[in-house]
Amino acid sequence: MPLWQLYTPENAYTREEKADMARKITDIYSSDFTQENLGFVLPRFYTSVLFHEVKADDYYVGGESRSQFVQIEVVHIARTVATAAAKAGTSEEESLRRYFEKMEEVLKPYLADRGYEVEFHAEPAPFETWRIDFMVPPEPWSADEELWGKENKASAYGPYLTA
Repeated sequence: MPLWQLYTPENAYTREEKADMARKITDIYSSDFTQENLGFVLPRFYTSVLFHEVKADDYYVGGESRSQFVQIEVVHIARTVATAAAKAGTSEEESLRRYFEKMEEVLKPYLADRGYEVEFHAEPAPFETWRIDFMVPPEPWSADEELWGKENKASAYGPYLTA
């Protein structure tokens, strides 16, 4: 899990643009860039991207209706900044700088280049509160997590294997 929720104006993106953006967002967490710069690679299915279209008269910033505003909320569970930075051998500040730089590179063509105002925030959530298909996900960097990544889906492992 990272779970991305994008609150966008109605009809801001075509179906194809949403799919392209979702692939590129997933690549932030599951690519060579991720391994080299953030110290991990997540199974691709860990990343979910939801688009919520909002009518102009349903979105207010500073008490005023905004039609050209995109709000992005991200919840991170699979990795923390601290553990990723330690694995990458960098400071937390450097890991965040790299993450935001990549995020901005990916989103710029869909946001700033189209004149949208944007607010983004990412928040951590405790790993122990997370379940996939009613299973606790494998430990980060484990062989079981690697298998989930290769299969691109959750499957029984360790305590969930039946005799």
